[in-house]
Amino acid sequence: MKFGKQLAAAVLTITSLGAFADDRGLYLGGGVTRVEIDEHALGDEDNSYKAYVGYRFNPYLAVEGAWVDLGSFGGGRADFEGHSLQAAAHFGVPVGDRLRLFASAGVHAWDADSDITGGSSDLDLTYGLGVELDVFRNFGVRLEQEVLKVGDVDLDQTSATAYLKF
Repeated sequence: MKFGKQLAAAVLTITSLGAFADDRGLYLGGGVTRVEIDEHALGDEDNSYKAYVGYRFNPYLAVEGAWVDLGSFGGGRADFEGHSLQAAAHFGVPVGDRLRLFASAGVHAWDADSDITGGSSDLDLTYGLGVELDVFRNFGVRLEQEVLKVGDVDLDQTSATAYLKF
């Protein structure tokens, strides 16, 4: 049979998509973040927190909104303290039944008390990579690394969060 391998691969792909059919819907999460900055007169890191809500259309695409406390940093000549409101798309790839790798891209509106950012508030880009693990049917954990543009400064944000799916 000339097309046997292609037919078998197509049938296997189609039948495996059914396993992810219930992987859609609203989710709510939050956790701790570690924000690092190494720009201008600042070289510091601070723990902060993140809360998010999202909707997963399928295992491959989700949209998400988040509020992040960017923390407080101090340096010899400058200080920084800020918050961020984010909107992003998550593009994921399932690995097995419970693990999902994803990349995110979006924008965030930030507000900061600092003279090194080139302003006190603005709209800039955010992007990152992460991994999610569904521990139970409606509960999971996530680890992600994001870069947040804040004026002329790049903030590196590492988040460890938990989420509930509805």
